Amino acid sequence: MTGDTGAAEMLRELAQRLLTHPHPEGPTSVELFLGRLPDSLALEFPLPPDARLLGSALHSQRGRPTQMQAVFDAGPDPQEVVAAYERQLVNSGWNPFEGFGGMSGGFVPAEIGLGRSFRRGDHGPVLMLTVSGHELKPTDLRLRLDWEIIRHLPEMRRHGRPEGAERMPALHPPAGLPMRGGGGGGGGGTWQSQASIETDLPAADLQSHFDQQLQQAAWKRIAGSADDVVAWSSWQLPGEGGWRGILIVLAAFGRNGRALYLRIEASDPDNGGGWQVATTSSG
Repeated sequence: MTGDTGAAEMLRELAQRLLTHPHPEGPTSVELFLGRLPDSLALEFPLPPDARLLGSALHSQRGRPTQMQAVFDAGPDPQEVVAAYERQLVNSGWNPFEGFGGMSGGFVPAEIGLGRSFRRGDHGPVLMLTVSGHELKPTDLRLRLDWEIIRHLPEMRRHGRPEGAERMPALHPPAGLPMRGGGGGGGGGTWQSQASIETDLPAADLQSHFDQQLQQAAWKRIAGSADDVVAWSSWQLPGEGGWRGILIVLAAFGRNGRALYLRIEASDPDNGGGWQVATTSSG
C-alpha cells in the first residue's frame, strides 16, 4: 500500500466515522463512494445529463438503507440543469412528488438553490434534487434518495396542507444580486411572499426577470405596466380553481433597494387554516 493510498483510506475511514451517529432505533452507518454510486443503487434512477459525479454516501441502519446522497458538477445554468433532468426523470417513470406540507415557493435567495422531489409510482423512496449556482463555477447538483421520509409520510399527511401551497413557484434573483426574504405564508385560498433585493436596476427590469420565471411555471400574463417607482404584472395560474396572481416591484424605498411582493388568490377563497413561513435572508 503506497503512502497516498494509505492516506486516502484513512481519510475515508475518518469521514465515515464522523458521519456515523447514535439513533434511538439503532446506530447509523455510512459508506462513502468516490466517483460512483453504490453498486446496489446504480440502476435505480438515471444520472443527470452532462454532469460529473463526484461521489456519494449511503446511510444505513441495521443493514437497511435510509438515505443516499450524491454530488455532481453540472452545467452553468441551474434552471436549465433542473429542467433537463426533470424531463429525463419523467421519461424514466419518476413523477413530481408533492407529499410535503407548507409553501416551498415564493422569493428564494439564490444560495438556497432550486429544489424538486420525485417518486416512481406509489412505491420506493423519494428522490430529491437540489441545485445551486455559483459565479464562474459549475452548478452544484445534489441528489438525495430517501426511504425514511416515506416511513413518516402518513403522519406528515395527517396534518394536511391548505390548498394552493404548491402553486407558488420558486423565484430567484438575477445572478450576483443579494436578496433578503421577508417571509410569507397563507391559507384559505390566498398565499403571498415578500422580499427585498439590493440593486439599482429599474423596477421594470426586475419585473421582466421574474415574469420569465412565472411564464416558465406556465402562468399566463394578463396585464401589467411599469414606471420609475413601481412595476407590476397580473397573471392567470394553470389548473382548476380560477387562481390569479400579481407581482409587484417597488423602487420607492431607496436608490439601491427594491421591494418585491407576490400574491396568489383563488376565485372563491375560503376561511380555512393557513401556514406562516419563517423569514429567510441572504447577503
